[in-house]
Amino acid sequence: MAHRVVEAALAQGHEVMVVTRGRRPVAAPPGVRVLQADRTALRSEAKALDAFSPEAVVDAICFQPAQAQDLVDLFPSARRVVLVSSVDVYGEDVGGMPVTEERDPHPVTPYATAKAECERIVLSGLGRRATVIRPSHMLGRTYLTTSLWSRSPYLVDRIRKGKPIPAIDGGRNLMTPVWSLDVASWILATLDRSGADGEIFNAVGAETVTQRDYYETIARILGVELRIVAVSSQVFQRYVESPSAFNWHRPYSNAKAVSRLEYQPRATLRSMMEETVQHMLEHSLVRDCAGEPRDDALVELLLRHEAELGVALGGKG
Repeated sequence: MAHRVVEAALAQGHEVMVVTRGRRPVAAPPGVRVLQADRTALRSEAKALDAFSPEAVVDAICFQPAQAQDLVDLFPSARRVVLVSSVDVYGEDVGGMPVTEERDPHPVTPYATAKAECERIVLSGLGRRATVIRPSHMLGRTYLTTSLWSRSPYLVDRIRKGKPIPAIDGGRNLMTPVWSLDVASWILATLDRSGADGEIFNAVGAETVTQRDYYETIARILGVELRIVAVSSQVFQRYVESPSAFNWHRPYSNAKAVSRLEYQPRATLRSMMEETVQHMLEHSLVRDCAGEPRDDALVELLLRHEAELGVALGGKG
């Protein structure tokens, strides 16, 4: 996410400092200052941050309440502090109607609970100077596609080899994936708009699609036929500890962001997925699906059960 914000900020002529944990090599564009620092020890870099004196701060890796308090205490002169949160704060399965920001948070995972508390701290501590951005499932460069088991390096290989893809209820669940550059553009749009003061925005794509649509788009990009095997949502949720949130109904509305921030997302499911898959293939992020043996075992069991159920229902075995 951070690299997209930098890309958009430079395009608009902003002076940029990147604070990075240094876990990956940083190839910063010319003119971009780089400060290597552990996010949990950001206060130790107060002098360097004060020297840069940012007018705007965007935090894409704030995961704990103490880190949110850092934003409140370290940037008293910034006119805008943007906290990148997550639609996960709304809950696991939000139903079939697109969720707006008026819905109260109902986090059910430790990650989402911490994000919701971070939001509360930043909004209460900074007031109108704060803005919260809640992205949905992001796609684009550096992101992996998602499978039954969450983000996965194996899905693309499984699809291109023609192997059946296990999907919750056949892939009927709704989702609103978003292009990472569209999220970055919304973030930058908050910097000079009073309509963003103290507000929360869903940063989600323009299309509500099904998980089947998602998989079929990958298959069309690879030029193969998609095969899907249905996994019962009730059984999966009952027996799988911490099941991936991608498997449930998670449609969200971007109407508030489009209206107040005056930016309409540009990407389609096809365009953002093409960028994602191409980047995965070009950067060796696609792994041999033999590395995820659960899929083969699950598909074998499901197909056998499907055949037996068909016979029991009087069909042709």
